[in-house]
Amino acid sequence: MNQKSLWRLIFPGFRFGESDPELALKLAACGAGGFCFYGGSAAEVRELSRLLKSASDTPLLIAADYENGAGQHVRGATELPPNMAIGASGREDLARRKGEITALEARALGVDWVLAPVADLAVRPDNPIVNVRSFGADPNLAAALGEAYISGLGSQGALSCLKHFPGHGDTAADSHLELPSVTKNLYALEQQELRPFRALLRRADSVMAGHLLLPELDGSCPASLSREVLSGLLRKKLGFQGAVITDALDMKAVSVDPRAGVKALLAGADALLAPEDPAALHAELSRACEEGTMTSSAVEAAAARLDGLARKLAPFRGLPPPEDALRCREHIGFVSGAAPSCLAWASEGRFRVKAGETLGYLEPLTARGDWKGTAFVSALAELGVRVEPYQPGCGMRLAAACFSRPRAGSGRINLSDEEWAVLEAAIAGAPSSVLLAFGSPFVLDGLPPSAALCAFCALDDFQRAAAGVLAGAVKPGGTMPVKVSMRGKK
Repeated sequence: MNQKSLWRLIFPGFRFGESDPELALKLAACGAGGFCFYGGSAAEVRELSRLLKSASDTPLLIAADYENGAGQHVRGATELPPNMAIGASGREDLARRKGEITALEARALGVDWVLAPVADLAVRPDNPIVNVRSFGADPNLAAALGEAYISGLGSQGALSCLKHFPGHGDTAADSHLELPSVTKNLYALEQQELRPFRALLRRADSVMAGHLLLPELDGSCPASLSREVLSGLLRKKLGFQGAVITDALDMKAVSVDPRAGVKALLAGADALLAPEDPAALHAELSRACEEGTMTSSAVEAAAARLDGLARKLAPFRGLPPPEDALRCREHIGFVSGAAPSCLAWASEGRFRVKAGETLGYLEPLTARGDWKGTAFVSALAELGVRVEPYQPGCGMRLAAACFSRPRAGSGRINLSDEEWAVLEAAIAGAPSSVLLAFGSPFVLDGLPPSAALCAFCALDDFQRAAAGVLAGAVKPGGTMPVKVSMRGKK
């Protein structure tokens, strides 16, 4: 077995500021199929991509989790609204444009493979890792917007990746920390979680297998390592013939298994993402080949599918990178222009503010100097509304803001008991109140504000749009893409 053939299947992670560039160059020279980038400045990402591709004699692919645009992770690029904000708008043109901008800025950075879109459904408020990364709870909405997004990516020269097959939405565990379990049979999955994947497989360049245990399909291996799920369900039953990539192998859901990479390839995966030790993984693959556990034909088939991805990029690789795309006026303007369409009332309650009014503002357990809602507060001030820290018992109307969002490895997303108590007491003591969800809409579950407005993210333009909504200057065009269970104010 040619050792470079095995290296082709390994995609080490590279974390700017932590990983060793010299080691990455050695891995590229060994024949690594590509890398997954995390973080960095625009200049750092662009230069390392150039160096790694120069060091490789194979068509090396650079991947990154730019779900919300390159600016989600890269300093100097444009951060875009999350999928749930686009889901609230229901607009395919916004989804497509998000894909186009993401692809343009990824290419400007030398990144080829955008590990998006998330096709999971947001069906559980306690899911700590999907949430606003999803388009919403409706499979049809997720499919329509996912297709538009994929179309936008491909039109500007970036590869797409559906994730996390066969659906990470109906879990309450973070696979960065533990192995989640989905106790549904195939029929139940086909009614909900699988529907966006089934609809999008014909358009997607690749699929990411989730680290999820589905006992009804395979009682011993998570989906990412399961032949029943990858070869049986994804390839044979659903007919997907493109490239399959694992979720990061350094996640605790699978990292305890030293043979996880071998199992993934035997199950039907083609690319092994972000192993803890790439050299150790290569040694395991070599041993499997020597023992006859893994055949050369399986390795060649996986490499051929990765070659197919590289060929899709060929028309764009000869073009100069669009370096002037990074945080250009047009891309920044997209965010501000999209914001009103994405905001949605979860409960309108006729909460309005006007010039000359004093409004109490609260971020639970957060001092004024640490407020995250500065753009919201400033926008209200520009509209003539005086904003002061909320003081209970003095007749102040209340605007409370929450900034809960998915964070890999945090294991939680919703409010702590302490934050909940502070919010509940503030709402109870105010003559009227509005809760602003600048992130997860599920923070509203069980709370009784007079009104609730969801922005789904904390981008400055979305904060300013939310201020405009309260002042009656902006009309929110979105509808809730998920269900929240608020209770009436006592």
